[in-house]
Amino acid sequence: MIRRRAFLVGVSAVALLLSAATAYGAPRPAPFSGGGRIESMEAVGTFELGSIRASVPKFFESYAPPAARYAVAKYVMRFSSVDFDGSPVTIKAQVYVPVTEDAGERPVYVFASGTTGIGDSCAPSLETPDTKRWGWYEQNMLAYASLGYIVVFPDYTGFNDPDRPQRYFSKDAEGYMLLDAIRAAFDAFPLKGLSARPSRAVFTAGYSQGGHAAMAAADLRPSYAPETPLAGVVTYGSTNDVEALVREGVAYAPLILYSYMSMYGREGLEPSDYLQERWLPTFESDASTMPVDEFQAHFGYDYTKLYAPAFAKALYGGTLAAEYPELARRLAENHTGLSGHGLPALVIQGDADFIATTATQTKFVVALRALGSRVKFIVFPKVSHKYTRMAGFDASVAWMDELSRELGVIR
Repeated sequence: MIRRRAFLVGVSAVALLLSAATAYGAPRPAPFSGGGRIESMEAVGTFELGSIRASVPKFFESYAPPAARYAVAKYVMRFSSVDFDGSPVTIKAQVYVPVTEDAGERPVYVFASGTTGIGDSCAPSLETPDTKRWGWYEQNMLAYASLGYIVVFPDYTGFNDPDRPQRYFSKDAEGYMLLDAIRAAFDAFPLKGLSARPSRAVFTAGYSQGGHAAMAAADLRPSYAPETPLAGVVTYGSTNDVEALVREGVAYAPLILYSYMSMYGREGLEPSDYLQERWLPTFESDASTMPVDEFQAHFGYDYTKLYAPAFAKALYGGTLAAEYPELARRLAENHTGLSGHGLPALVIQGDADFIATTATQTKFVVALRALGSRVKFIVFPKVSHKYTRMAGFDASVAWMDELSRELGVIR
């Protein structure tokens, strides 16, 4: 059995995070343009119990997989949403529904993936684990659906869209997308031949970048979708503080720079200000096309080999806001989770995670609690970033079941 332990930080860290939360400001309302409307719904097929029991253990690897209870019907749904700037977009989502004999409401698990890349070819829905192994996401979703959850798994805004790259670490684009996914899921039911239907026990969840998105939905719900049910938030190795990710998960920084440059313009975000000269000739093509396994190896995690010396000095010396104000501002305004949304949260962390470190995660949890959220924080010893979903699976099911029962929902 894997033991769990929690970490504490001092009062000074709480004050620092709370002052940062104030700087991030209240959620910004976006123009409503029909977000959450279903544009198409296509039945893909059904995963029978035998196939689920054969494939799901590939995701869990050395961890014990759950005992699947239901076959699962899969759909591909396209729905309307809003980009960070208020312009309309179409989102593609995969929907997994337990095939049950008893009619009733089921908890809803709306999941955002970890980083897969920025280009259209990197959309999570295109993962083929045997050749493109980014996270065994379908098997991960089947694990929850086969236990009785209705699962919605959208691609991020910008995927499947030649007119824009993925809005990587955009608080607004991610939050609108997940909230509109919830709206669309409710509009999609009832589905022919299936008795399961969504309940108000709705959870946003996400791994790594997806944790950032799950918290963004909680932040933006009061202003963008106050009618949308949301019972809690689950994160696995979450990267809510984008500036901390630039410090700790160095390989991801070029994609953040590329995304923010494409969203906000080049002023104050020129790659030459942040990256060493040798990366510049191919920066845009590398950052915009490489999938996660390639760009991690390409850019690496040694900041002394990637960052320009002056930028590295400011980033690690605490003078980023003074010396690079535009980047500091964009990183801060895209921090998620600390709006005071007050929703319950389950934060799952691996103590061997160097991409989202336990120290950074602990500061976030302390601040989240201080802002009124009931937070369960689980740190798994010797677990790396990659394995937080597997290590935390049972805990996530138990936690969501508890909150679902409080709402009168039994899966």
